[in-house]
Amino acid sequence: MVSKRKMILVVGLGRFGISLCEKLVSLEQHVVAVDRNPAKVQEMAEIVDLCAQIDATDEDSLIKVGAKEADIAVVTIGENIEASVLATTILKGFEIPHLVARAQTNLHARVLARVGAHKVIFPERDMGQRVAEQFIHPWLSRFSQLPGAGFLVGEITPLSDMIGKTLAELRFRSKYDAMVLLFNREGSFFLPNADSVIHDGDRLLVAGRKESLSTWVTELEEYNGKGGNGR
Repeated sequence: MVSKRKMILVVGLGRFGISLCEKLVSLEQHVVAVDRNPAKVQEMAEIVDLCAQIDATDEDSLIKVGAKEADIAVVTIGENIEASVLATTILKGFEIPHLVARAQTNLHARVLARVGAHKVIFPERDMGQRVAEQFIHPWLSRFSQLPGAGFLVGEITPLSDMIGKTLAELRFRSKYDAMVLLFNREGSFFLPNADSVIHDGDRLLVAGRKESLSTWVTELEEYNGKGGNGR
């Protein structure tokens, strides 16, 4: 089933706003972007569905670009905290189903939440923390975190004691505190069942908690360091 194309309003075309627009367009969403800077508007005019030079703190201007019809609105304004709060307040009044706002500080975040943002994000802080974790735990770069949950999803090599056994024999979910979502066998993918046997050379797409997957990776590294067949 094809998901419904959403109308997404992006307010502010700094680096984060532009990157967000480009990704949303690649995901085939209907993107409306606004900014006060004519150069930024011109830069994005051929990329998004509609790009307009407006003052996002002006209610009438937002109405004219169709803000009231948005399924999602993202206020990416950073340094101008007053404009960020005012734009968020106006958009909240439009009863947009999902309103996201970018914060610079914890106080800014509290104000945005108070005026009605459904979700407040810290792109720079979150990216910095993610990169720092990857410096210390490089394996994390191969995994994605599920939004709003402490679970990771990614592809990993099976441990030696998994080879030749079925998921049922291993009691996989309880023993490893993870779930196998897909088998990758020599480039061919298939959904596993309880009787699926893990072969040497398989890659497993798994979902699990960071702590559990970290233990798995540590065991693999120790095995490889002792002359095992690392992959």
